[in-house]
Amino acid sequence: MNNQLTMPTTSSPSVRHSEQEVAPPVAPPPYSTGAMSPRSSRQRLAGLHISERRIVLMLGDLIMMSLALLAALWLRIPGLSDLYAIPSRLFVLKLHWWLVLWGVWIPVSIIADCYDLKRSASARGAVQTATCALAASALYFVVPSISAPLTSSRLAWFIFAVLAMLGVGGWRVAYAILGSQSTFTRSVLIVGAGYAGSVMAKTLNAMTEATGVVLVGFVDDNPALQGLEMFGKKVLGTSRDLESLVRRLEVDEVIVAVTDPHRIGPDLLAALVDCWKQGVSVIPMSLYYEEFTGSVPVEHIGQNLFALVDHQNQVLLRVWGAVRRLIDLVVGLVGLLILAPLTPVIALAIWLDCPGPIFYRQQRIGQGGRTFWLTKFRSMIPDAEKEGAQWAQKRDDRITRVGRILRKARIDELPQFWNLLVGDMSLIGPRPERPEFVQQLDTLLPYYAIRHSIKPGITGWAQVRYQYGSSVDDSLNKLQYDLYYVKHRGPALDALIALHTLRIMALMKGT
Repeated sequence: MNNQLTMPTTSSPSVRHSEQEVAPPVAPPPYSTGAMSPRSSRQRLAGLHISERRIVLMLGDLIMMSLALLAALWLRIPGLSDLYAIPSRLFVLKLHWWLVLWGVWIPVSIIADCYDLKRSASARGAVQTATCALAASALYFVVPSISAPLTSSRLAWFIFAVLAMLGVGGWRVAYAILGSQSTFTRSVLIVGAGYAGSVMAKTLNAMTEATGVVLVGFVDDNPALQGLEMFGKKVLGTSRDLESLVRRLEVDEVIVAVTDPHRIGPDLLAALVDCWKQGVSVIPMSLYYEEFTGSVPVEHIGQNLFALVDHQNQVLLRVWGAVRRLIDLVVGLVGLLILAPLTPVIALAIWLDCPGPIFYRQQRIGQGGRTFWLTKFRSMIPDAEKEGAQWAQKRDDRITRVGRILRKARIDELPQFWNLLVGDMSLIGPRPERPEFVQQLDTLLPYYAIRHSIKPGITGWAQVRYQYGSSVDDSLNKLQYDLYYVKHRGPALDALIALHTLRIMALMKGT
């Protein structure tokens, strides 16, 4: 049954739990309590951050693909082995062949989601990446002129494809085995065992195998929490014990899960400074959560509005904004030209399946809170909202058979090319929401209005990272992704979203 969005009787999700913050100590100690003993060189040199793991994965893939191409060319292409007797010379003198290969591999691997760390830690992930190597080999084979001449030998491409699959698959198996070894892990201690600390611990534990980040315990000044066990880890002491705990447990990173900076007392501040001085990373919970999940923990940043601000080069951001507008115009115009001959076919399918209007128009909220009309191909029965605005469910019985196909392939969104042309929307941005829902969500969710600081998009970070929202809790989760995009938007993130959108369309995983 479909449920209308109504104001809940309980409090906002942002106040569902009370934070148990670190209490200020009684007597302030000096800001340095002496030098710590040298930490393990193993931990300092080999522990890999999340971003470093993705870089290592990509470099390994590129090396394996490059070696496969080098071997195929050197073994099977007539004249190359004589002209360039040393394989390294062949690589250097014909560098553009490998540049094209890398240019094929990177988008294909991102579309296939080969750098999802959780998937990469399993044998299944190795098989999927090896299959991706086969697809990239096939695409490289059909690139004309600037790619390597694999067509001159019947066996050359076969050798290349087989070696690419074996090399990439073998490398991924080795990564899955080695990546979980203690040599490549990072130990983490959380300061603060309240709601924010418990959420961070739950997130870490769910991703330990994939990221190599191991939680060793908590520190909290609340006497009632001493010795308490959460998610298999105990509260090991107070801020006065932090320095000795970090030294004894060889901690690599200290996560400060204290949402109110004014609650950081002199004892804790001194301990954090000493940890920092000794090379231990001291990171706010909100930033660590962002790196882990690609979303902003709006429930755990308190009154710190500036946790939502990324200090970017404003000149470059404005330049990228102008480039985005040009891209929107080109995509909107080309999209409408392509859509024109397809519209009669789509319209006929919609009408035959469920007679009624072909298009569906709704008011949506855009940049600055302004309303605009959004047009889509109709995917629901004509009287879908006779009882008022309702959340769309995952298996909504109002969706027609043709409409379900249109949604999965995101075809129902195509008329929004017109909104790109007129400037109501951008290709990438937060999903535009209906005024009825915005009015209520703005009162329920912290910082919800910030998503309206930029133009809404046909696709976006929340759309490719989270399912279709059908409740207030879903809206909270999507808001966290939207705010991450607002904070980190730029050409790299836009390119990543575009590639993931292509994957969703190809696999028909739209909702």
